Amino acid sequence: MPRPRDPGDLSSPAPTTDRELALAELLIDEMAGVDIGELHDGYAQALNVLVDTQAAGGKVLPPREPQQPVGLMAALEASARDARRACAEHRS
Repeated sequence: MPRPRDPGDLSSPAPTTDRELALAELLIDEMAGVDIGELHDGYAQALNVLVDTQAAGGKVLPPREPQQPVGLMAALEASARDARRACAEHRS
């Protein structure tokens, strides 16, 4: 049985590539100064609507066909691009 990690040990048990570190730094830089109050959680909103509709006895549509999964790095890169775009729009 593996020994539990020390809670103070923040190192990753998996190797981290230079590309992942650069993307993480970019994402952190781009998110700095973003007003959290301007962000919204679309999934939580949709889930609340679904629960409220079912609780009220309303008809719920069947779920959409699942989409193909996106690679984690592709999703992070897209998130960084969106963050840069949002910051640029917010500054202008």
